[in-house]
Amino acid sequence: MDNRNHKIAKILILIPIIVFAVTVICMGFAMILEGPTGRGTIYSIVALIGILSIFLSPLPCLVISVAGTVFAAKALKEGSRRSLIFLVIGIVEIMTYVVGVILAGIMFINGQSV
Repeated sequence: MDNRNHKIAKILILIPIIVFAVTVICMGFAMILEGPTGRGTIYSIVALIGILSIFLSPLPCLVISVAGTVFAAKALKEGSRRSLIFLVIGIVEIMTYVVGVILAGIMFINGQSV
């Protein structure tokens, strides 16, 4: 039995996972391109996307994870047992992205002194 809150929770919990996967792929691709291309345009673009994602994505992903976890808790309360996995994943995401937000804040503060 799928209810509306379960579908919303599933979408909102999977968005930060996709963002993280794209960040890892971009940084891996940048590492592969670093040597043979002599740090050309493609390397610069891919590395920039990865670095900006590391710096800018934790706060929006934290908000999305909190919203997804709330919807998963609502769906679980309404009787959707399949929402339990999204509730657990959401809690893990929240703990991860809180650390990411703190690290991004530290990078921003220390970056101003350079």
